[in-house]
Amino acid sequence: MKAVNLNSFGYTVWKGNKIYPASFQCGYCGSYVTSNYGMALGYGEEYNFYNNKPYGVYICTKCNKPTFIPSEGIQIPGSKFGSDVKGVSEIVNTIYNEARDCYAADAYTGTVLLSRKLLMHIAIDLGANEGKNFKEYVDFLANEGFITAKSRGWVDVIRKISNASNHELVKNTKEDAKNLLQFCEMILKTNYEYPSSLK
Repeated sequence: MKAVNLNSFGYTVWKGNKIYPASFQCGYCGSYVTSNYGMALGYGEEYNFYNNKPYGVYICTKCNKPTFIPSEGIQIPGSKFGSDVKGVSEIVNTIYNEARDCYAADAYTGTVLLSRKLLMHIAIDLGANEGKNFKEYVDFLANEGFITAKSRGWVDVIRKISNASNHELVKNTKEDAKNLLQFCEMILKTNYEYPSSLK
């Protein structure tokens, strides 16, 4: 692969060879793409068995950044779960994106712990007093209507997952992390993005 200088600001566009195509969600820009440019893993006659598999460094067709796919189910950088949310305060948005970054790095226990912290920040941002415990913050969100009536069943699930992560020696799963991030995104969209879009 050769790097081509794009402009005087030092940006670089990577141009690679044509290789076996791969479809993936870019860990940089979040776009779902299919790329057939990059550098194949084990490229060459002695590695012919790789030439018809989507393994190697692939160039995103949207942002031109490289993604390494060394084998099936592995991608570096990984893709974030969830989507960007508009109208969110800076501190809440920072922690939400840190949790999403942990998920992309397969750091699922980190995702769960940051999601727990995120819920506490959301509660304070929406009017709860500081210095409360996690249960009190989640109760605040539920009792004040920031969590929809049909989503209240999630509250006990969230408490159970996040309390185990915070107080016991557990390793959280991808499913735990996904559930918490999905719950947090729902709260952010209903309490920040949708109201701000009306203004």
